[in-house]
Amino acid sequence: MTENIGRQLKIASTQLTKQFDKFAIQYDLTSMQMSVIDFLTLFKDQEMFQKDIEREFNIRRSTASTLLKRMEDKGLVRRVESNKDARQKQVILTDLAVQYEDDIQKFMVETQQQIHSFLSDEEYAALESSLDKIIKHMGD
Repeated sequence: MTENIGRQLKIASTQLTKQFDKFAIQYDLTSMQMSVIDFLTLFKDQEMFQKDIEREFNIRRSTASTLLKRMEDKGLVRRVESNKDARQKQVILTDLAVQYEDDIQKFMVETQQQIHSFLSDEEYAALESSLDKIIKHMGD
């Protein structure tokens, strides 16, 4: 049997995305919109910009722009003038998105705990380290 780590990573990613989508649908969100809400929640004390979302999720500017436009249309985020640089627009969560914060963060923690539950501490640490290396070396 031939090893195919790329195929296994793709399958694992697809399974995780399906699990995220299954949770997100109850809020009329996509898994990616849910992940952006989670990301912005984690950094709510900082100004966050589209470029930060692009970097965090390793997505193109056009993809991030479309994602944020759809989130604006759903009333989940707003782009407002930066407090530090009037030429830039920070991305902030609306009251609607803030209502979802706790549930999303709880889901994210539970998902991480679920993954950790079938791996030893050493396996979990090795997986995290390995994924970090793959992301770093296989990136654009």
